[in-house]
Amino acid sequence: MSTRPPSPVQGLPADPPPGIAAAAALAQPSRRRIADALAQRVAGLGVAEIAERVDLHPSAVRRHLQKLSDAGVVSAEREESRGRGRPRLRYRLVDMQAPRVAAHQEIVRLLVAYLVRSGANTDDLEAFGRTQGGFLATGADAAGILQSFTRLGFAPRETGSSADASRGRLEMRLGHCPFKDAVTVPGGDIICRLHRGLADGIAAHVAPGSHLTAFEPEDPARAGCRLVLDGLRTGDAVSRTV
Repeated sequence: MSTRPPSPVQGLPADPPPGIAAAAALAQPSRRRIADALAQRVAGLGVAEIAERVDLHPSAVRRHLQKLSDAGVVSAEREESRGRGRPRLRYRLVDMQAPRVAAHQEIVRLLVAYLVRSGANTDDLEAFGRTQGGFLATGADAAGILQSFTRLGFAPRETGSSADASRGRLEMRLGHCPFKDAVTVPGGDIICRLHRGLADGIAAHVAPGSHLTAFEPEDPARAGCRLVLDGLRTGDAVSRTV
């Protein structure tokens, strides 16, 4: 069992893949507004300037900036001293595209709400996910399944034994749910059906002959969904460090 300290972003495993912690931090509306304000000012802003732009108390801005800093979204540097007192910090976005990630997540949430209201058929949605999984897959062996899930932001971790691998089975836990904002809207569990289809489609494309035999969703805020894939070629090496 890992002894690493927990991630500063609640609900994520320690050392999440690049981009995942940032997206999770920006899911909070006030932090997203702060990031939007910083995106409009390449030279950066001080706490008071940010507070004025986003209509928040400076104390609240500092707390949000700490979260954004922990997630690698913003950096801070001290300005040159202009007399007495501690030089103030100026904050900048590490990645100017970060607010766009949050905007994409909001679009996904709205689309899910529309699908629910339209009475989308969950079997059709899963079948659609299965066909799309092939387009989202990367790699050409069993390790490619883990790589594909990593690229999509699920932070997968192989949990099966060596005996499982020797008989062509891959068991994994997903450390992050990139769909969590959409899943939590009323009826958002249809996303889990889409995800199930995607998993099956990715496996079938990356390792022909493999198929999904278990899919156990968990609370998206906590993550930890369990997937089991069977029918992998036993000669394929599956990395435990992806």
